[in-house]
Amino acid sequence: MLKREIKLLCITCPRDDISYEKQVEFACQGGADMIQLRDKKMSDKDLYDLSLKLQQICAKYNVYFTVNNRVDIADISNSDGVHLGQSDLPVSYARKVLGENKIVGISASGYDKVVEAEKLPVDYIGCGAIFPTTTKPEANIRGLEVLKKLKTANITKPVIAIGGIDKTNVADVIKAGADGVAVVRAVCGAQDIKKEAQEIKEIIMKYRRIEV
Repeated sequence: MLKREIKLLCITCPRDDISYEKQVEFACQGGADMIQLRDKKMSDKDLYDLSLKLQQICAKYNVYFTVNNRVDIADISNSDGVHLGQSDLPVSYARKVLGENKIVGISASGYDKVVEAEKLPVDYIGCGAIFPTTTKPEANIRGLEVLKKLKTANITKPVIAIGGIDKTNVADVIKAGADGVAVVRAVCGAQDIKKEAQEIKEIIMKYRRIEV
C-alpha cells in the first residue's frame, strides 16, 4: 500500500567502486521516493543481510525500500514491498504473503499489459522500456506513444516509466503522461549519485501533470 507518491524510483546498480549502502544513501539524499534492490547474483543470505541494512537507510530518509523479484526476502527482511516481473511469482501470491499494507509493484511491457495489470492487486505499474537501455538490451522499445495512449485509458494506479530514462529525456516522459520514473544507471550508476538524483527529481517536479 502506497502512502506517498512515487516520483523517482532508483534501482541499485552493481558497481566495484561504490557499495549498495552508499548508492542508496546518496540516492535518498538526492530525493528518491523509492529504492529497489536488484542483484541476481548475490546469495540468499547476503541478499537478506543487505536488505536489512538498506531498509534502515531508507527508513532514515522516509524513503520506500523494495526488493526486486524476491517475495521471500522482502517478507523476512521486513522491506516495504516487492517488485515483480511478468515471469516472476504471481501477484496474488505476493499479496497473500506480504499482506495489504506492503507494496507490490509489477512490470508491464506495453499498453495491453498495463491495462491487464490495472486489474491486479498491485500498487503501481512499471511501464517500459520507453527508450533503449543497456540494463535490458533485449527489451522491446515502447517509446513515448505508449504513455500518451495510456492517458486516454482508465488507469487509476500510478504508471512508473522505465527504460533508458535520464535527465536529458525525463521531461518528455513526464509530459507524455507518466506519474513517475524508474532509473538505474542514470542515478545509481552515476559518478555523482546525489547530484543526478536531485537534478532528475527537480525536472520531474517541474513537468509533472503538464499536458502535451
